[in-house]
Amino acid sequence: MKPRRILFINAIDPFREVETRYPSLAFGYLIASLKQEFGESAFEFKVVDRKIPEELSRKGFCPDIVCLSAVTQNFNKAKAYAKLAKEKYGLPVIVGGIHMTVIPQSLTPEMDIGVIGEGELKLNKLMRIFQEKGTFPLEDLERIDGIVFWKNGQKIQNKPDVELPDVTSIPIPAREYLTVGRHTYMFTSRGCPYRCAFCASTHLHKIVRWHPANRVVQEIEHLVTRYHVNLISFSDDLFAGNRKRLKEIAALMREKRLVGKVRFTGNARANLVDQELCDLFNEIGVVSVNMGLESGCQKTLDFLKDGVKVEQNWNAVQLLKKNKIFTSGSFIIGSPEETREDVMETFRFFKKLPLTVTDVYILTPLPGTPVWDYALSKGLVSEDMDWDKINLSFSDKKVILSEVLTAKELKKYHKMFLRERFLKLLIGIPKHPYFQDLPVYLWKYLKGFLRDIGMSFQKRFQRVTA
Repeated sequence: MKPRRILFINAIDPFREVETRYPSLAFGYLIASLKQEFGESAFEFKVVDRKIPEELSRKGFCPDIVCLSAVTQNFNKAKAYAKLAKEKYGLPVIVGGIHMTVIPQSLTPEMDIGVIGEGELKLNKLMRIFQEKGTFPLEDLERIDGIVFWKNGQKIQNKPDVELPDVTSIPIPAREYLTVGRHTYMFTSRGCPYRCAFCASTHLHKIVRWHPANRVVQEIEHLVTRYHVNLISFSDDLFAGNRKRLKEIAALMREKRLVGKVRFTGNARANLVDQELCDLFNEIGVVSVNMGLESGCQKTLDFLKDGVKVEQNWNAVQLLKKNKIFTSGSFIIGSPEETREDVMETFRFFKKLPLTVTDVYILTPLPGTPVWDYALSKGLVSEDMDWDKINLSFSDKKVILSEVLTAKELKKYHKMFLRERFLKLLIGIPKHPYFQDLPVYLWKYLKGFLRDIGMSFQKRFQRVTA
């Protein structure tokens, strides 16, 4: 039988550096799982995030089926791609990702099936049906838990499925279909033990499941030997959350003589940072740690996340610096009751901290988060809205949650933070492990900046000629 062609489309903004920094490991996991289930020759795969019309056509990949993934802020793009695949090429379309998981009601008529939650086992079941029947009969779909689909013009949502209890059953991602540079990333767990107001991780993963140390080190070794990677970012919600496993990883890395061959970055939480953790990081080769510091104002910090004090944020950064570990931090302004004085308190804290790489966001109500529920209660969002309004960067459409500050004021404060962010980066980046990525980052930022300038001129021209 001729192999079925599956086109995986990552619906992103290709002009935003942060969205193109890494390839989509989600698709790598799905492909690896399909290969494990069906063998090497049952399917042909391609993963794309741009030039979608060309890939759908006969001159491109010419797929038999399309699998789409999108976060909320890019869901409008996913809708457009699904419509093109369905209306012009008559292709079946499966959609997954965090947005479809949290709001399965947003399945459009051009999307045949929405996958809710983890996709590996469900996609295996769906592709078994497609392999045997070339379509998706309703009686088969009704037997698959954790999906949403159409039946007689109505959306049918099956009962939830059970999360994979053992994530070790999922093979290492099939990175041969992705672009892997000297700096890449990996996941060593699924889920987070904490519940921050702005994060949907606990909605996507009900429990935390950790890859065992031997599996983690196996993947590290694979990246070093096959792809000659010299910097790996652990992109788990909280890589530092399992101290016992960190010790096991350190021991295995020494045993396999991997220490010194690759460096790492990872995520921590200020209340978990102590000298023992710093010693473990140094032993493994973790050279940079990112923390969601969120705010320098305790009132705002209490709203955004529980169990962390501003003093702990300060002490954690100082201790990491003392142990020669570069520290990055992210901040959020624009909480509903945050005042001008609160924002300035955070700015002064932000300015004092010895950070190199920082991110500053306007609070955004992402579906599946407590902040989304708050915005929903205020009538600021809905399950059927213009998803371009759920944008992490500042735009004219962006939903603003502040009940104290205007959008204009927030934009002014945001720019103030970004100026200080640039100065910190300018001073610290030459010694930071991310310095090797600087040429690529600059080029992507420049493309995004030029695109934004072009769109701004286009809008002005349209207003003038209207």
